[in-house]
Amino acid sequence: MRQKACGRKRDRRAASAFLLWVTAACVLTGCGSKEKYELRETAIQQIEAGDYEGAIASLDDALAHSDGGVGEFELDVLKYRAEAEYRAGDYAAAADTYDVLRQVDGEKQEYISRLCGMYILAEDTDRALEYYQKLYEMDADGPDTAAALAAVGSLLEKEGRPDDALELFQTALNDGVRNGVVLNRLALQAMEEERYDDALVYIEDGLTLGDEGRGSLLLNQAVIYEQRLDFEKAQEILETYVREFGSTEEVDTELAFLRSRTAAE
Repeated sequence: MRQKACGRKRDRRAASAFLLWVTAACVLTGCGSKEKYELRETAIQQIEAGDYEGAIASLDDALAHSDGGVGEFELDVLKYRAEAEYRAGDYAAAADTYDVLRQVDGEKQEYISRLCGMYILAEDTDRALEYYQKLYEMDADGPDTAAALAAVGSLLEKEGRPDDALELFQTALNDGVRNGVVLNRLALQAMEEERYDDALVYIEDGLTLGDEGRGSLLLNQAVIYEQRLDFEKAQEILETYVREFGSTEEVDTELAFLRSRTAAE
């Protein structure tokens, strides 16, 4: 479900106003009033208590008490502000705040990754894709990039753009990126086209990596062997999955079926 704005226009205007204020200042400065630190501490306590709207208001007040420049304090406040917006479920507002951070503190990977993540959660596919591509240029083989690739690919598929999703995964593979996320998605594509030998090659390659994609790779490997009526091998793979990742109702049901078939052989 696409996240609604939830009446947060005031907050986004505040972020924009802050950016204009920073642009006008054009300098890094030091400390301001004592009150701004108290307001930040109040906001931290509000975040911990789950009062995200209150925290955002306190952080806006802290910025209002700042001294006309942007330094470590202002960056810290904006990071807390983005965190509060994220926890409140207003992903678009959090993206706006991370965009301010990106503009005033540079094109850092931290901000690009968070922007991509917020647009993914907001289901803003085109913006998520834009920042995924920036993240990919910064760190093509990193864990944040792999997670973003999987999520952006899912958004594209959900929008009826499977060819665009496949292109992302294939590009990563062509560029030498080898992780479980990429290889599992390519295996799925091969399975959909009934190219099971190709799918197994992707899966077996991915399983040697031992990364975050291992669970999905094992499940898909079991599916292929079941398709080939090799129930004993499929059962063995699922039992490995349960040992490593625990069970689910669906996995238990499938294992019961496979055990019944192997017992009957």
